Amino acid sequence: MENAADDNYGEADRDVAEAKPFIEDIITQQKVVTDRELKVRLEDRFFPWVTGRALNVMESEGTITRVRYPGRKRKGAPESFHAVAGVRRSQIDGVAKDKMEVSRDINAILTRHAPAGAHAEDLFEQAFSSLGFDILARDASEYGGRHVSGVEGKEPPNLDFIVERDQVVYGVDIKNWIRYEYGTRAEVVSKVNLAVELGVVPFIIARYVDKDMIYRGIIERGGICYLFRTLLVPPSFDSLATRAGQLLGYPVLAVDWLPRYKVMWLDTLHRDFVGRRKW
Repeated sequence: MENAADDNYGEADRDVAEAKPFIEDIITQQKVVTDRELKVRLEDRFFPWVTGRALNVMESEGTITRVRYPGRKRKGAPESFHAVAGVRRSQIDGVAKDKMEVSRDINAILTRHAPAGAHAEDLFEQAFSSLGFDILARDASEYGGRHVSGVEGKEPPNLDFIVERDQVVYGVDIKNWIRYEYGTRAEVVSKVNLAVELGVVPFIIARYVDKDMIYRGIIERGGICYLFRTLLVPPSFDSLATRAGQLLGYPVLAVDWLPRYKVMWLDTLHRDFVGRRKW
């Protein structure tokens, strides 16, 4: 993937100038924003690392300012905020406090062992079953006599599911993440590698993966990718989901079953893959 990295960083440099007015417009409207908020709001237009570079350039140019708040750092909360240069703290303190709390609470429920950590896995397991897929294994590090490579003395890495339909066996891994950066791509690559090691089709299901990774890192290696676009949390977090959307622009669904259109897109991806294989 070295060449892909070079290409993306070159593209990022070219796109920084284009990203700057979008960033300034959002900050002006919102008064104060978090780094992650901006990257999510602009992820359909710019890679997150392009937005990050543009933020650094704008700060060095004096267009925007970075605001830090004193006191003990709260786990999962942003360390700083971005505002238009020259803004008075009294104009942004209330909004920043609200965004800090919602960011912290969303991050707290997305870890593996937190209430929403495995929720997306449960939802997609239901969806696969409803579409007639056989769930052959969960937390799979071996299949068909093959074993993944690992570090001696540690638990081997695994895929969330091994599923099968129409004689196609997929190694599925689900990423219900809000944070996505250039380095995050390594997590996608590692899961694709596991599926390849096990001799199954890599199937990455994620809220967001950049286009370059989808094509070079997944499709060109024989896999498929499903972008579900929205964070998935249990219905009990409905009010938090609403606040995250209102304050941070995060797309969040608080559901106990995937909407039908999302389930059917899973079916469509499978049918298209089977159709391509017949050629």
